[in-house]
Amino acid sequence: MSTPTRLAALALSLLLAACDPVFDDDDSAFLGPVVMFPEGTAAEAEPNDTAATAQSLGIVGLGYSVTGDSSACGSDGTLDGADVDWLSLSLDTGAPVRLRLDMYDGDVDLAVFDDDGALVADAATTGVDDEELALALDPDRVWLVRVRCWMGNPGALWRLRVL
Repeated sequence: MSTPTRLAALALSLLLAACDPVFDDDDSAFLGPVVMFPEGTAAEAEPNDTAATAQSLGIVGLGYSVTGDSSACGSDGTLDGADVDWLSLSLDTGAPVRLRLDMYDGDVDLAVFDDDGALVADAATTGVDDEELALALDPDRVWLVRVRCWMGNPGALWRLRVL
């Protein structure tokens, strides 16, 4: 067996072993497979829990992505206690783009506000993990993006992409 083939077989066996739920006698210790989004262009940084403390991403273009997590999600049909993450950005184009918010282990909401705080668009479909908005935004303005976890587990992962 060639070296690349042996390395691939070893990597596959390690991956399968990591996902094996019967690794000891205590099944409650099994945390499940490790799930991560590909590394984004940027990572979410706290504090960014209000529009006033929004994390500045600067000027972004197609293919840009930022990854983050929600330390707490809403529960019992409310957003009480939910982690809300705010980002600010400008686009490098006035052409229509899609803002796609992918989520693992939660149900997230996505909203875009202008720099005066007026809601421009939102996507908050109950029971849908991922949300997407298609819109054209003036590249000469700063836009606020709000990500909040409606329901899910603490540490739920999200990724916002400009497509």
